[in-house]
Amino acid sequence: MRLLIASTAVLALAASGGLVSASGAGATTDSTGKVPTPFAFKSYAFGSRAHGGQVPAGSGSTAFQVIGCTNDAGIDKSNKVTSEDLPGLGKAYQVTTHAWTTRNATTGVVASHSRNAIAKVVLSSTQAGTLSLEGIKSTAVASHDDKGFHADTTAELAKIVLTPAMGPAQEIPVPDPGQSVDVPGVATIDMGTPKKAAGKDLARARVEALTITSAATGTKVHVAQSFAQLARGIKSGLFGGYADGARANAGDGHVTTGRTPYQPMPCQGTHGDLRDNSTASVDLGNGLVLSGVEASGMADQTAARAWGHEEGRIAKVDLGNGQLVVDGIVGRVEVTRKGTDLATLVRHAKTTIGTITANGQEQTFPDSGVLEIPGVAKLERNIVKKVKNGLSVTALRITLLDGSGAVANLGEGKFYVKRADR
Repeated sequence: MRLLIASTAVLALAASGGLVSASGAGATTDSTGKVPTPFAFKSYAFGSRAHGGQVPAGSGSTAFQVIGCTNDAGIDKSNKVTSEDLPGLGKAYQVTTHAWTTRNATTGVVASHSRNAIAKVVLSSTQAGTLSLEGIKSTAVASHDDKGFHADTTAELAKIVLTPAMGPAQEIPVPDPGQSVDVPGVATIDMGTPKKAAGKDLARARVEALTITSAATGTKVHVAQSFAQLARGIKSGLFGGYADGARANAGDGHVTTGRTPYQPMPCQGTHGDLRDNSTASVDLGNGLVLSGVEASGMADQTAARAWGHEEGRIAKVDLGNGQLVVDGIVGRVEVTRKGTDLATLVRHAKTTIGTITANGQEQTFPDSGVLEIPGVAKLERNIVKKVKNGLSVTALRITLLDGSGAVANLGEGKFYVKRADR
């Protein structure tokens, strides 16, 4: 339901149930500092993120704070900016983001937290006047106690005030969660809907206080987003990485196609289950079409060993409607930690490339590992790089020689295993 401004009421938004108040959440922190746990924590918060309209493509999240992958309770990170521009809209003031992990030494409750607070967002329109959104807050908590996993969120917008170019200020009713209000000539305000999930192995909570869409430019700004996740399964290692079938860049290095399909590795691993993502075909542009594109990954651990792999696969690559055809592309990385205190790191990369045909003629790689088809493409195989605690691989890299300089990386995998601080 979309509301049109009409009266001067003030409503509060509360999109949660049973969440510990933000002011009291820190009371659960174990006073001994960082404490290793059998849980994987993840959380982030950002003040605003804009896209569309007149926003540059490279614009990112502001006042961003994140805890990416850890099993330590007692981590505390925060970020604060006095003011920040909202491209194509206005300005936000006193933006504070906070991400932290806790374990209560008495009750055993473990939790991942994020919190966001913005004192005021001010939007201006020459014709309509000034719109002020005040008291914006959001919190997300993913926790575990003796009854299992829980996910909770809160979101709040205290007041919306329109000060027209002429006449007195007017308060606008705050919409309910998931609803919106139009302020003609200025913006549309959409209230966020919380997303919460809690199962036997993890809890995840995410909420965005609101989204503002500029009436003049179409720019959309996501405001005060908080996310928290907690998962069981940390016994000895922390995992990371991804697999993808393909990724393409233009000649100037700008991304034209992101990792497709994308299969990330959770911090806690997959408990031995193979996770797979696939797509029937991908058009990378410049006449380069892929068929049977897949990405998969698996990771597991015991108290004495942590291991897994990531793998990207492509059944067939067709450039120029048969000018160059490559099939059976596979890139795979495998990493294992074992031994006393998991000090031994073993890493392998495996790549496979089936047949290569250029203009109807079968081709083979020279010893250099670089095959050039004049005027068509340069092919590089088995590109392997060591990364901290792991390895990355690109099975095949194709650089087009048609003048575009476009590059396609095919059959990619990256995987690493860190020792849990136990």
